[in-house]
Amino acid sequence: MKLEKISSLPVNVLLVDDKPENLYALEEMLQDKHIHFIKTTSGYEALKQALKYDIALVLLDVQMPEMNGYEVAKLLKQNNKTKNVPIIFVTALNQEPDYVAEGYETGAVDFLFKPLNNTITRAKVKAFIQLYFQQKDLEEKNAWLENLGMLVNTSIDLMCILDSESLNIDIANSAWEKVLGYKQEDVSGKTFPKFIKSSLDISRILKEAEEKNNRIVNLELEVICEDGSLLWFSWVLVYKKGKWYANGRDIGKRKEYEDALNKVNEELEQRVQERTSELTRINKDLKEEVVLRMTAEEELKSINQQLLKTNADLDNFVYTASHDLKLPIANMEALVSSLQEEVTDDEGDVIQMLNMLKKSSRQLKETIDDLLAIIKQQKNGSSKKEQVDCDKVLDEIISSIKDLIEDTGAIIYKDFKECNILNFPRANLKSIIYNLLTNAIKYRSPDRTPEIHIRMRKQGEYYLLSVRDNGLGISKKDQGKLFARFKRLHDHVEGSGIGLYIVKETVEKHGGKVELESEEGKGSEFKIFFKP
Repeated sequence: MKLEKISSLPVNVLLVDDKPENLYALEEMLQDKHIHFIKTTSGYEALKQALKYDIALVLLDVQMPEMNGYEVAKLLKQNNKTKNVPIIFVTALNQEPDYVAEGYETGAVDFLFKPLNNTITRAKVKAFIQLYFQQKDLEEKNAWLENLGMLVNTSIDLMCILDSESLNIDIANSAWEKVLGYKQEDVSGKTFPKFIKSSLDISRILKEAEEKNNRIVNLELEVICEDGSLLWFSWVLVYKKGKWYANGRDIGKRKEYEDALNKVNEELEQRVQERTSELTRINKDLKEEVVLRMTAEEELKSINQQLLKTNADLDNFVYTASHDLKLPIANMEALVSSLQEEVTDDEGDVIQMLNMLKKSSRQLKETIDDLLAIIKQQKNGSSKKEQVDCDKVLDEIISSIKDLIEDTGAIIYKDFKECNILNFPRANLKSIIYNLLTNAIKYRSPDRTPEIHIRMRKQGEYYLLSVRDNGLGISKKDQGKLFARFKRLHDHVEGSGIGLYIVKETVEKHGGKVELESEEGKGSEFKIFFKP
């Protein structure tokens, strides 16, 4: 049994028989993918299921204990939800007219007599299911039409249907009264051009459109209100089967704006003419200024070339000076070390002076190295970016400072699970992490084991590298000085104060930024924001 499907869901058919074997036999006979069978073995259960589901058809056995089929049918017909559900009685009793008439009186629409004929049974069920589909489709269309009618009558657009010959208005929506002030009887039957103030021959325009098979006409027309005032409307008229379907939208505000714009355009045109002569004079002045600027640019180019040469000479000087100074400094350190070996323990003043001399030599050497680092950083600030594995870079740094970590007992925690790959010059990234990590260890608190947490994650438009420690921390008043060149806040640890300056310069040259959160006595967290 194949049904024409209208609904997207199976329909419910209620089978009622006190013998389960009859129910399963009937279901097997009527099996169809569009039908959902609800099987019950008593009248009470049948009533309950009929109220619970939307039932398309009931096949009801007449002879049942406690409540027979006729009694069930009467109760179904008395309920508003189920009164229109068609009922087919299934019975093995006689087919006498009086017996059948009693069934129809209780609400049956048909009878099936046992033994059931497969063809007849399936044909009757199919017919009632198709009727159910058609009824549902009709209900949906009626609901759609009601909604459409509601939409039309609540719209502030003017809508009407015109006879194509006479242009009389057959029907108009309520907006004609709400917007224009006309009652329904003042509009129906009247010719459409009567309500229009225009020099256009609307009848001729629409006739020509019909002849050219132009089904859509757009017009902007002034409509006469009931009180004689005028309103501008943009009309769309669609032709179909001898009728013009018209929809008018209020464009009064737009017309006001257009008039105001035209006035402004006229004023602008006048101002443009006035400005033309002035611009001619200004152009002449600009040409003279361009000549002067070109001369100035040539001078600037010459000065720039001189500056570049000077910078190169300065770089060469720093490199040469640092190279020439390193050898005497190394000799000085060697001589100091030799003298320290010759001095006896009872010469305390001499030992102290030699230690101070050795420390000064080392500081001088570090200062020279830092100057070279600044120059190198400024030259390589725009190094080529590459895909860098942050985890591997950190492992290399940890390996290179293994002795420092072991001497201090520092514990390093890393978290690169969220993101690990960064698009950044590898050498620069290694320098940044090295400076932050070694600073966290050097400026540790003497009261606790140093712990450093290094984490990489995505934050907004940046990749964020954070290095958090439990060290000495930095006071609020000193935090602003921290990234200055050669600036140091703690003198008990050796250093030049150049590392954080290089970190900040490197990051900012690549479009990133550096932030610091710190509390004195508790620790610091450096946040490096990298641009992708």
